[in-house]
Amino acid sequence: MERKPPKRPRVAWKKSGAPRERKPPPEPYEVTEVQPLRADADWLPVYAVEKEAVDCIEAYVNMEEKDLVQKMQFLNCICLLCSSARRKCLTASLDIFSFLNNLPEHIEVLLCEEPREQLTTALRYHCMNAIAALSEAMAISESEILHLLNVCFSVIFNLPPKENLNICLYNHVLLPFTISKRKTVCERAMKQIRKLCGCTASSFRQQLRRHEHSSQALSFFASQSCLYSSGLPARKACAQPLGKNLHPSQRTDIVLATLEKITGDYSSDEKEWAEAILDVVRRDPGNWLMDVPEILGYIQTNLKIESTSVQQILFSVLDLLAIQFPKDVLRSVLTDLPQTDSTTLDMWSSVLPVLKTSEHILDELSNVLQDQRLCENCNVTTAELSLLRLTVMHPTEENMQQLCQPACLQRLLKIESLPLLWLVLTGLVLLSERPETAGVIRALLPEVMETLRFASTPITLKVLNIFRNVMRNLGKRQASPIALQLAEKILPLFNHVSSEVREGSIRLFKDMMEAVVWCKKRNMKKAVRRGLLPLLFQMSDETPSVAQASGEALVACAKFLKWKELKHQAREENTVGIRMCLLQQDRRRVEGYLWQSLPYLKDSQASLRCEAVTFLGLAVQHSREQSEEMLNEICNALQPLEDDAHPAVRSLAAGTIQMLRHERQQAASARSRLAALCCWPCIAI
Repeated sequence: MERKPPKRPRVAWKKSGAPRERKPPPEPYEVTEVQPLRADADWLPVYAVEKEAVDCIEAYVNMEEKDLVQKMQFLNCICLLCSSARRKCLTASLDIFSFLNNLPEHIEVLLCEEPREQLTTALRYHCMNAIAALSEAMAISESEILHLLNVCFSVIFNLPPKENLNICLYNHVLLPFTISKRKTVCERAMKQIRKLCGCTASSFRQQLRRHEHSSQALSFFASQSCLYSSGLPARKACAQPLGKNLHPSQRTDIVLATLEKITGDYSSDEKEWAEAILDVVRRDPGNWLMDVPEILGYIQTNLKIESTSVQQILFSVLDLLAIQFPKDVLRSVLTDLPQTDSTTLDMWSSVLPVLKTSEHILDELSNVLQDQRLCENCNVTTAELSLLRLTVMHPTEENMQQLCQPACLQRLLKIESLPLLWLVLTGLVLLSERPETAGVIRALLPEVMETLRFASTPITLKVLNIFRNVMRNLGKRQASPIALQLAEKILPLFNHVSSEVREGSIRLFKDMMEAVVWCKKRNMKKAVRRGLLPLLFQMSDETPSVAQASGEALVACAKFLKWKELKHQAREENTVGIRMCLLQQDRRRVEGYLWQSLPYLKDSQASLRCEAVTFLGLAVQHSREQSEEMLNEICNALQPLEDDAHPAVRSLAAGTIQMLRHERQQAASARSRLAALCCWPCIAI
């Protein structure tokens, strides 16, 4: 069996007695400390600028134990170093410095040490700021960025449900990116902040609903509608309105994006968040709605959306603007918005009643009307434009005397600005209501009539009121020439989109017939006859007051024309009898009725479309001329109604088209027989 070697050779040597060779003692040597690679970090370009920050970072990475203060200093120094390097263009070699000091690893360690069930730790906030700073300074590689992103995602995805989450830290992390020089970075940061605002506000709204029966519900929402500064220790945290953390232009961007979500085609979740943000905006309009021209421009553009709910929201924001910044709103509407756009006038007429509750409205309006740029744009003097302030004042005797300046008002009627023109016409309405001033403004009626060219509902209503008041306050002899000039121009308003305009124009037409003196009635008959068919159709108007006014006007027409049967049928409101009266009284006018009824096939009211289709079918049967060209044109006009949304219209259109095709076939057959008869003598020869 082989012998094992001794476990302790020195002892074995001693027992064996073998001589040991003596060696000289080792020479003494110096113990040297391993120095950092940088020496004094002179190789780092930014070192000369941020020496203390560099030294702090290197000291930290060499420490074995670190307290919270040292960790925070380390992260703040990274942010300071990167910021200075970027600002002074000294980012060269920062990536080498980061690599040698393992900065990404140290940050990762700090992130992983933080509790994952919450997000409101100041250390994590500084860690994310440091990552952002290193990334923007190109001090870490793409792979390191991806790794740190994975760590951040891990932190976020392990958070509690959103209803239990304090997301304030997100906001503070994103804020630095909103002032980045890169447009894409700013847009992305603002997009995320908008989402966070919605998430926060939505959460607060849910809490408010749980407290809705409490007397402190309103104060609860006001206190919860703030994001808290989570980058500071809890004892130093203070409530700050969200808007104060952002630049004014950024607040405007959030407001516009919020309105876009509400008015646009977005999901219900996005709309709910947007409405929650809008609630916060309403609580603090002074901070959120500062950019008056920008927000007014958005409202003016989107008020054209035909949605009652959307318009209500936009007008509510407009009211907030007017109350918070009255002078800016008045000036901006008159100078920044399209002056001949009817939507601008809608905004103006909405703002003024809101501002009338203010004690300073007259001062604000006077200051705006004296604006030199506004006067130059309107080509009037400040004295003339200042006259319009009287139109919003109480109509006392003194104010009306000051306002009654026909020459000045005549120049103001030529202004190409609907809001200012609306004020001028408002003043004329006040003057026309007084018998002593109605005659004075009679000379202005041609200019008043010219304002109808703007096709604006508020302007048109003012014009109708002025004419009705003037004719009421003048005698027949003076009112008769006005009626003759106005009659033909008033007929197109019978079918206006506004029910108020329809009713007002029909009642004015009735007043004009009654105002014409007997010697001028012959000149008026043509306009009255042209009004018969529109009045018949408007008797089927879905607005009861319009239908009633049409019936009364039709009775007045029959009385004016001395047409007893029509008068009887109109008083009975018998539309069937009225149709037959019109078609049988004079067959020469039937073809005119045919062409006059075609536009009503496209009316927005189903009741009027039905009446037009019914009348067309009867008119074709009573027409003396039934040419193939005429029948084809009527059929082509009726064909779109076969797909009408209203079943009654579809049924009537289909039946009428079938009848017209039968008439067309009979007409063609009659022509062929006539042609054969004409050719028969030739054939016989």
